[in-house]
Parts: sequence; C-alpha cells; structure tokens
Amino acid sequence: MIPQLAQSAILAVIKHHLIDMIERSEKVRALNCLTILVLFGLFQNKTKAYCQPIVPSAFSLFLIPSLLLFSVTVNAVVCPEYTGRGKDYTNPNDRAHITGVEKVHFTEDVRLLRKGSTGYLIQDIEFMLNLSPNHHQALDSLTRLALREGTTLPRLASINLECRFLWAEQIQPRDAMVPVIQGAYYYRAGKPDEAKKYLEKAAKLAPENPEVNYNLGLALYKMEDYENARIYARKAYKGGYPLPGLRNMLKRAGYPLSE
Repeated sequence: MIPQLAQSAILAVIKHHLIDMIERSEKVRALNCLTILVLFGLFQNKTKAYCQPIVPSAFSLFLIPSLLLFSVTVNAVVCPEYTGRGKDYTNPNDRAHITGVEKVHFTEDVRLLRKGSTGYLIQDIEFMLNLSPNHHQALDSLTRLALREGTTLPRLASINLECRFLWAEQIQPRDAMVPVIQGAYYYRAGKPDEAKKYLEKAAKLAPENPEVNYNLGLALYKMEDYENARIYARKAYKGGYPLPGLRNMLKRAGYPLSE
C-alpha cells in the first residue's frame, strides 16, 4: 500500500498535469494520466473529487473507467480529428507555401534533430506537420526523435506518432512515402512484421519506387525471408537505388543479386 501522505502528493501532481493537458487538448496524455490513477489503485472514491471537475459532465463515473479499461486492454491510441490547414506535400500547388515555412521552422538543425529553430525542437517539427501532415522529411525526423526517446509521444509532443501517420494518410492516401516512412520506423524499432505490412502497402502504391523496394527488402531480410528480400533488392537497384547495404547483406547471407 502507498502511504496516505504519498497518495495525496501523487494525486496533487497528477491532477495539476491532467488539467494542463486537457487545457492544451492533449487528450492522449490525459488518458494516460488517468491510467496512472488506475495503476496506483486510487481510482475509487477520490476519482470524483479529482477528475469530475475537469472531465466533461457527459462522462459519468461509469463511463470513465469503461473507456480506460478499453484503452488499456487493446492498447488503443485515440487520435483527435485533424484540424490544420492541410497542405499536401506531394501537390506542386502547395509546395511554394510549404517551402516558405520550411525556411523558418524546418532548418538543417531541426531536420538533423540538433536543436529547434523558433523554440523547442518538437515544436518546429510539429509546426511543419500541422501545416502539411505528409511532409516527408518532417515525418521522418519525428520518427527518428521517437526512436531516440524510446516513445511514440516524444517529450512536449502534442500528438502521438501513430496519429501523425494517420493524418498524413488522410491528407493524401496515394502518397507512397508515408507508409515507407512508417515501415522504416517499425523496421528501426525492431518490429519487422509491422514494417512489412506498411512497406507492402507502399509497394502497391508505387511498385517501381526504388526507395519503397529497398526498404521492403530490408524488412524481409530482417524476417529472414531472403529470397523475397532479393526480389525487392533487385527491383530497387534496377531503379537506381544508390546504397549497397542490402546488396552486401544478402551476399553475406548466401543470396547474391547476381544469381
């Protein structure tokens, strides 16, 4: 059991952050904070006192634990509706506006995750993605930041990485680079099955894209499906992909591309 004094201190801190999160519409973090209450075994009589004032009245004390139980059970990510300006990174008509914003918010330091340009690093990355959800370089930078911090919700981020992928797809469902970036993220995160799923989706959207074929080949190699990895590697190099990594890996595994 947690001592009474410690419980009160924990609740006070959680309540403070929960109010702040809800005011900033960080619904995912607010939900996670409520989950902490459950994990601490404090989600009983004190819930009403601490949660009801900051939870819309439509959410009864019965609905809150039900939603939490669902979230914890299926590990769901609740994504709010995208309400930004919706510039499509692949649309030439939008690129002039995007390029102008890049000069301020997506500098080389931001792209390489060295430091922010106008504030915190995550703020500049999110500014670009709020403007253009399928901004390829900004989305890739966010995945690398998530990997660096070991979480899909990097420090000070307003929205989960999974929601960023969803918004990017909604802006332009035919943009093959979005599932490429998503697949590459899962590959680097050590989840080759998930990587394969998104890279195969990208391959259907852009079957001749060397970037798509190379990354799909990498995922298949990681899964030890060397024969199919070789098929996509050949397609990638035939399309002019410059990096020799996959070629060398397959050769060492006994699947040279020359055969």
